[in-house]
Amino acid sequence: MTVREPPTPRHAPYGWHGRLAAPALMLAGMVLPGGCAQSPARQDTYTTPVSTCAYMMPTVSGTRTYTQGLRGASGSPTSGQSNPIDSAVAYGNPQTPAFCDRPLSDTLRSSIELADYTHLLDRTGLFPTLQQAGPFTVFALPNAALETYNTQNGGQLLDPASTSRVRNLLSYTIVTGKWPHKALRAALAAAPGHSLSLPTLNGQALLVWLDTQTEQVMVGPPHGQSSPLWVMGIPQSNGVLYFTRTLVLPPAEQAAPRPSPP
Repeated sequence: MTVREPPTPRHAPYGWHGRLAAPALMLAGMVLPGGCAQSPARQDTYTTPVSTCAYMMPTVSGTRTYTQGLRGASGSPTSGQSNPIDSAVAYGNPQTPAFCDRPLSDTLRSSIELADYTHLLDRTGLFPTLQQAGPFTVFALPNAALETYNTQNGGQLLDPASTSRVRNLLSYTIVTGKWPHKALRAALAAAPGHSLSLPTLNGQALLVWLDTQTEQVMVGPPHGQSSPLWVMGIPQSNGVLYFTRTLVLPPAEQAAPRPSPP
């Protein structure tokens, strides 16, 4: 089993909808003694046949943040700051596996870091699309990016009146077609200006380009709100999954003024 571990960023907060997504662990089919056939039940995500590949998805949203420093014996912060801390010990959540023979819908359900993104796919009715054959290339938005945007826009992501707007935002992150990381980089290297316009489910083209100074693949307009990629193209049975580091917005959303939070 080939396991690839993406870099782990700074800690992010809990999901705004008040819960963390639990990995979608399914009971494994077991090989019984005496030459019995393997059960048709879905495999446990932690006991995978050697014949499949897996990638490890980062999990930072369920980890507490520790910014004040440890407290001394007197109970005062050793760093000189007055804010309390959650604990003297930080327990990080384990990374979650993503298997290449699973559809995008299975992997999104199992990722804690994409809990908010998956929650919004459900609310807007887009999630069943990712259960289809596709193929699709998904540039999924992490929890911290969506939670910051939600705060800046007065909680509109969860407002039923904004469902159409949120659907438009999310469908812009889903590209029709299969773009593995190696193929994407090769196409960018050969393209004029090292940029590609990829068709999305909302009908607008998503600009993907290569930053020649950093060699990072970027998503979004070069002179607008763009994001480097975080997780680089997990193969899926019906497409490819990427994580962005920050928010990716449709052109109309980037031009629209943001309301002040209440």
